[in-house]
Amino acid sequence: MLSAIFALALFGAIALGWASARRAAEIAAHYGQNACAESGVQWLDHTVVLERMGLKRAPDGWIRPLRRYRFEFSTQGHDRQRGHLELLGAELQWLRMPPPPTQPLESPPPPSPQWQVSLRLGGSTPAKGEGD
Repeated sequence: MLSAIFALALFGAIALGWASARRAAEIAAHYGQNACAESGVQWLDHTVVLERMGLKRAPDGWIRPLRRYRFEFSTQGHDRQRGHLELLGAELQWLRMPPPPTQPLESPPPPSPQWQVSLRLGGSTPAKGEGD
């Protein structure tokens, strides 16, 4: 009987820890997505990754989980950059993203044509000297 109570308490503690971790990841994703939207960049993969976890005393005196998350974003559609944020419990402590480039990348000039194609449509007869 005692082992069944212990197993049930252990299962309950694991379930509460999992639910807390999922809720914190959803909060971190919300903060990351909002930061990308406000910065005008594209949030990639629609997810955050837990990088570090520990315990820290909050300003109210309680010990809370401290979680650091990583997310990725793109400034120009073909690059990947990393942003980081940290939550103490459910409260955002900080969020860091590299600054966007100050000048847009210059696109290369269009290549000069080496050859030219002319296309004639319709049933008109060729002009004198063209059909030879």
